Amino acid sequence: MHKSASESDTDRRIYKSKQALKGSLLEWMSRKPLDSITITDIVKSADLNRSTFYKHYVYKEDLLREILTDVINDLIAAYRAPYEHYHDFEIKDLNASAIKIFDHVLVNSSFYTLLIHSHMPMGFRDTLYETLITLYLQDLTDISPDPRIDKELLACYQANAVLGLITGWVQSNFKYSSTYMAEQLLEFTRMNRSNEVYRSNLALAHDHKPGLPI
Repeated sequence: MHKSASESDTDRRIYKSKQALKGSLLEWMSRKPLDSITITDIVKSADLNRSTFYKHYVYKEDLLREILTDVINDLIAAYRAPYEHYHDFEIKDLNASAIKIFDHVLVNSSFYTLLIHSHMPMGFRDTLYETLITLYLQDLTDISPDPRIDKELLACYQANAVLGLITGWVQSNFKYSSTYMAEQLLEFTRMNRSNEVYRSNLALAHDHKPGLPI
């Protein structure tokens, strides 16, 4: 069912207002603690009024949680980009251009800068870490497994490795391009695991969606 022009305009206005509020909150959080930030601070910087804020949120913490949800959803899409349309793929055949996680970090640089410099609740980093672990464990099946490797521990290792690279990149004030970071991640991965072959567990879902490449 298609939306009318007025419904689409309303959706765009809501999206624009929410993005302004989110950007304003992140900007304020770079200056002072969340507890010291008021709703008035947020709406003034967003060039909106308090009634607009309360149409969508009750507390500033609700706004912050929605920011985290946005980041997590975008992180999931970025992580899955290299394999979401494939049944099987080999590490040695991966291309750095397919790795989108650093593009994701760059788009959400304000969030990650605050996260790395401890201006976000500690639980936010834990949520990112747990998301990366879950994606690896649920999405990918190693079809050339080494019996000596514990998959759950490997997932922890990989999640920490990715977060470590993100942390170093942010701390360098994004010294390198996202393309360079993707190339380096791929090279690090290939150092010890170039012969690994994986099956994407997303493939079953795509089998039922006509038009998607397999």
